Amino acid sequence: MLSPEDVDLVAGLRKVSELMPGIAFDIVMETLPPESEREFGRILIALGETLSDRAERRGPPEQAIGGHGTTDSLGPR
Repeated sequence: MLSPEDVDLVAGLRKVSELMPGIAFDIVMETLPPESEREFGRILIALGETLSDRAERRGPPEQAIGGHGTTDSLGPR
């Protein structure tokens, strides 16, 4: 069963997923109002903090092969 925090996390991920096509289009077309861009940035920051906090609670970061920082399923940065 999901915790309330996990439910909020999933809801946030769904919200970003729904908003992303329109946001990306508006960024490319340069039609995204600054306030909308700031609000989307705040959503992404909050989601990133939630994901990072959740990962910290789940355990220590894995070491990348060769000891060059951490690794994750998203690939190199």
